[in-house]
Amino acid sequence: MMFLIFSLVVSLIFGLANIYVYKRLIKKIFIFKYFHKIFIPILSLLFVIQASFFLLRNVEFLSDEVYGFLAMLYAPTYCLFFMTLIIDVIKLILLLSGKYKTPHISLRILLDLIFIALGAFLTYTSIQNALNIPEVRNLELKIAGLKQDLKIAVLSDIHLGKNLHEDFLEGLIVKVNEQKPDMVMIVGDLVDTEPKNLEHYISKLDDFKSKYGTFYVFGNHEYYHGINEVLELLKNNTKMNILINENFDLGFINIAGLGDLAGLQKGIYAPDLARVKVDLDTSKPSILLAHQPKTASLYDLSDFDLVLSGHTHGGQIFPFMFLVKLNQGFIRGLYDLSEKTKLFVSTGAGFWGPSIRTFAQSEIVIITLKAQE
Repeated sequence: MMFLIFSLVVSLIFGLANIYVYKRLIKKIFIFKYFHKIFIPILSLLFVIQASFFLLRNVEFLSDEVYGFLAMLYAPTYCLFFMTLIIDVIKLILLLSGKYKTPHISLRILLDLIFIALGAFLTYTSIQNALNIPEVRNLELKIAGLKQDLKIAVLSDIHLGKNLHEDFLEGLIVKVNEQKPDMVMIVGDLVDTEPKNLEHYISKLDDFKSKYGTFYVFGNHEYYHGINEVLELLKNNTKMNILINENFDLGFINIAGLGDLAGLQKGIYAPDLARVKVDLDTSKPSILLAHQPKTASLYDLSDFDLVLSGHTHGGQIFPFMFLVKLNQGFIRGLYDLSEKTKLFVSTGAGFWGPSIRTFAQSEIVIITLKAQE
């Protein structure tokens, strides 16, 4: 029900945005003066596609190519809406100050052409920000009691499925391996499709090269596609250390994983912190993988030195980061939960839904933990 409400709200927003773009932009562009009505059916069709996308996203007959194309069709409306809004605000300010003058026809045509080119550029850029292999972000932290430096590659929200495929995973692997990490952490939302659709390439996860291996916890999207089937897929095809409410003792540090909060609703693999702590040696530094950062607000994580999360995508699309903040309490980056415990929230390597990222760049994070006696 919540997903249906979300889909309807998004559809309404984009429907109104399309109307605004037509009335305040397309009708005002001089070079469209005599044929602007042709954009009415175009924008109407665009709205129908945008409104249908979320409802059709899990339909099996929808090919990956078609799905990927449809996912891009939010970007033109989004970019043109904000460009139009900015121009309207500037016009309003000039009008109120008495400084607005209608530009000469030649200048209007030039400005129209610049505006169209800028709209195309921003649309392309926002799509590529989502689809491209993310850049590496480096972070250095000191951990009390750590007896050796440790380089961790953190990946979250890869969302392998209809939009991001084998080539995307291969690109992540190449970039991560170039960093020569000691371990790789995948903090949920790795799988975002029916597990059978990944069988032919999911084993490539073992191509991540590190000294201590790859550690993984569930995200909420794994629950949406059959959590037991996802678990079977990963167990049968990879050698990852899958942490389901358990701790992995490396001798000099603990690596723990908590079930996702979605498990509370689904009634399976729900977070069980007490179970994690049963064999947690608190005399050693400890890292906890927990997909949703608001876990830190719901549970006492004071026994851990570092909590790694994702889920938020950094908001992914402006201004949705404000809604993310309300829901999760955290958006991206490093937070001090206490004098001892730090929380790091990644913006994620992939994306969900529309192929758009604005003011929320995707990332591969390399965290270097420095020994501090």
